[in-house]
Amino acid sequence: METKINGELTQFEQLVNDANGNQLITGLNGRQYLLDHDGDAALLNDPIIAHPLQLNQLTSLIEWLESEGSSINDALKIHVISPTKVEVIGNLAKGGQRPCFAEVRAVVDSLDLESYLDQESMIIMLQSHFEENDDRNIILKVVSNLRDESIHQQTDDGVSQSVQINSGVASVDEVKVPNPVKLIPFRTFQEVDQPASKFIFRMREGMQSALFMADNNQWQVEAKNNIKRYIQQLEQETFGEIKYPVIA
Repeated sequence: METKINGELTQFEQLVNDANGNQLITGLNGRQYLLDHDGDAALLNDPIIAHPLQLNQLTSLIEWLESEGSSINDALKIHVISPTKVEVIGNLAKGGQRPCFAEVRAVVDSLDLESYLDQESMIIMLQSHFEENDDRNIILKVVSNLRDESIHQQTDDGVSQSVQINSGVASVDEVKVPNPVKLIPFRTFQEVDQPASKFIFRMREGMQSALFMADNNQWQVEAKNNIKRYIQQLEQETFGEIKYPVIA
């Protein structure tokens, strides 16, 4: 039976494959393939790149490239895959695979979007997951001062909503919440500028409110471009040039 060595099959995986009629074979090039019952062969991961270096900061990526990048016998490129993931990749290998030497994943919290939250949950999310700006402050003021009966007294024209909120001990103000609102969530690497997006803010009975995305995910394009520019800036400062091409 095969045991796991640098990304090859584990004993458990081998048992599963044997049960499914699959076979592990070694080609003339020394690489391993999984042959299914139809005779189709799938190339297994190259043991050399089975476990790329795991990082969480873009500055750490440049530090690693500075210390080890030149020792890797491959034309390295930096691929910005998403607002939260960047990889250092090499040229296509003979088997058609492209090696990945390092992977950077941003540490970000998930956002409770597209669903209605109670008053406390919305207040916490606005304060902890969004940069401060005028629209965030307006929404935060509305949500913080909502009374259950104020939702019943709201006016709604399909675009914006107006509600009466407590503005003092014995006074009540009517506030119109603009829509869409422009907010800046923390959704990408902390080292780069966070892209702003348009959101639709809605309220309903039970002092519940929700944020719905309204930019067709255009923020992701902006975030990837921000990451690309930041990495290029770091390269210029470290190497005096853009030594490793950045693809976004």
